[in-house]
Amino acid sequence: MSFEERSKAAKEFQDKLFADLQAMGFNVALNGTEHTHPAFVSELHRSEDQTSMAIRYAPDGVACIGKIPRSFYVEAKFARTIERNAWIQYGKLVEAGNILVIVFGWENNTVFNFYENIKLIPGEISGLRYPAESRYPVEDGWIYPRKSKLWDNSKSPKASGTPYKEVDLNSLIPFSEFYKEIVNRLRVEQCPSMTSKRHFLQ
Repeated sequence: MSFEERSKAAKEFQDKLFADLQAMGFNVALNGTEHTHPAFVSELHRSEDQTSMAIRYAPDGVACIGKIPRSFYVEAKFARTIERNAWIQYGKLVEAGNILVIVFGWENNTVFNFYENIKLIPGEISGLRYPAESRYPVEDGWIYPRKSKLWDNSKSPKASGTPYKEVDLNSLIPFSEFYKEIVNRLRVEQCPSMTSKRHFLQ
């Protein structure tokens, strides 16, 4: 799948995810300068100061539910990996007392969990699936594609090549449990029931 195809699939995944959350009874809105001022965010693509990083890696959306609504951040990831910079910024958001749910999707799979419950696989371990000559360098458990000569011959020249880790799928929850898990975490009262007959992500 090309970079353009992955970007299109990721956008479709996000749109369907947000529509399904709305159908469950959540009120959902896009979050971040990326959606309100994309040209501004584009200017920051090489910026690494804390404020710029927080803007660049703001979660995709926000959602709330309840008679007196309680809210949370939601990030849609059409992948089984996560970038180092994104993971760090999400951690700072959670450390400040915010709730962040990350929903991962690929092929016909959709799973999720709260940020603090998601486990990542060290690059030294996930890289063992590949021949030694095909592995990217690993530092502190993170895989660094750009630090390999292999990256120069990449078939996806528009890909970021930023450090990443694979997500431990055993730490994720089926999307069918989303409503129950979120409501239990928020401890909201008089939440609307899931009466919609639409097909939710599986």
